Amino acid sequence: MATHIARRLPCLSLLAALFCLPAAAATGTVTTVKNFVGARSGAIGTLSVGSAVYGPKTTANGLVKYNNHWVYLARNTAIFDVTFTDGGNTRRFAIVRPEPATKAAPALLMLHGAGGDPEGQVTLSYVAASVAANGYWAVLPQGLSGSWNTDPLNSSGGANDVGFIAKVIDIATGYFGLNGKRVYASGMSEGGFMTARLACELSDRIAAFATVAATLSSGLSRACAPSSPRTLLMFSGTADTLVPYNGGRTGVLSVADAFNLWLSRNNCTASSTVSSNLPDSVSDGTSVTLKRNSGCGSGGQVRLYTINNGGHTWPGGYQYLPEAQIGKTSQDLSATAELWQQLSAYSL
Repeated sequence: MATHIARRLPCLSLLAALFCLPAAAATGTVTTVKNFVGARSGAIGTLSVGSAVYGPKTTANGLVKYNNHWVYLARNTAIFDVTFTDGGNTRRFAIVRPEPATKAAPALLMLHGAGGDPEGQVTLSYVAASVAANGYWAVLPQGLSGSWNTDPLNSSGGANDVGFIAKVIDIATGYFGLNGKRVYASGMSEGGFMTARLACELSDRIAAFATVAATLSSGLSRACAPSSPRTLLMFSGTADTLVPYNGGRTGVLSVADAFNLWLSRNNCTASSTVSSNLPDSVSDGTSVTLKRNSGCGSGGQVRLYTINNGGHTWPGGYQYLPEAQIGKTSQDLSATAELWQQLSAYSL
């Protein structure tokens, strides 16, 4: 059952018992992830933990070099890698965490789009600033060959990405001591379609969900049977040509059909849906309309943020390609800030 909880700052006591090492004695002493670099063995198997790279010290935000990428980090944050073997494949995920490291923090999964990677998703979403401000850990899995297996009815099979992400959660909570009752999932484009699959198949492990520039496949819509109703947010642009707002792409639901499916799967009362226009705070040619339904099972809600004239983009994020190719990135709303504010109110 999802429980609505009061927001609270994460504990700042030390990160104890990580990888079965003894806890430090003094309250307030910080054990950073750099102390645990290398191979570690446990229930998942052998993990390899990479060295942390730290955010800028003299500016609030800036680009740092990490894994041959330039990554946009914030002051008082760090990024590092974890790799392990799953299904015969070497899988990896990146973590952006507060610096100093926090114990028992909540975790936000962020899934990149097709052809993407964790480093690009960090920069695209400006998530490091939110990590620094709110104390959670952003956990960013890497899809095999930059792709996700989003459809359970896919006849060609594909990677067991649901199982992979379940193991990522196991590592984040079991090895790094994150709060297993406060794990949330979000994703952009194909990563958003994968997030929708997680909402259908992993709602016993994840407390709430958000998709950006994504709906769900028709195959998933037929197979979707969440074990528990969960809050879900959608951010979709009316000028998105890759995931058309009104549908038309073969095998992909329209935004309206996806919203109605989530109302049904989350036991919402359809008549409880209300709409409102959010403040048009920036003159960038976009505006935001919010449609929300709070009359859902277990006290959850379904929200649709329609970005009027918005493209295949992350609202409030980085314009990663020219407008002529992907459309406008609205700055009237930060999807990162909004999804964290909404999702973090829920717990398993």
